[in-house]
Amino acid sequence: MGAITFRRLVEDDLPQLVTWMAAQHARPWFDEEPRSVEAARRTYAAELDGTSATRMWIVQLAGLDIGYVQDYPVSAYDDYAVRVKDPEAVAFDYLIGDPMFVGKGVGPRMIRAFCSDVLCRDHPEAPRFVASPDVRNTRSIRALEKCGFLQGLWIQPESVSHPEVVCTARRGLFE
Repeated sequence: MGAITFRRLVEDDLPQLVTWMAAQHARPWFDEEPRSVEAARRTYAAELDGTSATRMWIVQLAGLDIGYVQDYPVSAYDDYAVRVKDPEAVAFDYLIGDPMFVGKGVGPRMIRAFCSDVLCRDHPEAPRFVASPDVRNTRSIRALEKCGFLQGLWIQPESVSHPEVVCTARRGLFE
């Protein structure tokens, strides 16, 4: 299938990101995200200029853009840190944007590669990695479980309309 790699998201990626988040398979989980490039430019301005604790990445499979991932220290966001109860961890969110790659085993490969190639490298102090998908997103939860993540707390961050389940894995699984 080819190598999975990651590159930092740039402003020219916004049209693709908006399209991916609005795609039928993604819409339930990204319903509150921007639906225009201009709105995305405003929403993600701090991420694009590097002043946010959140870093955004484009996922490539054999050089083809297929999705995005973002990472951030849990401790960078007070509400999230209180709910997750693991301020030493690094969190990430992800999306296979291109529907052609959904349900084909790319999700677990992408998660493993991101944890080992990006999170282990860039966050050497983090003992754990967490992701908190919507509790209804069984496909995403299953992809995390295939990578060794364990389900834990159900949380209700202020910024989302449905509960999320905190899935945690030790960094040692990816080193």
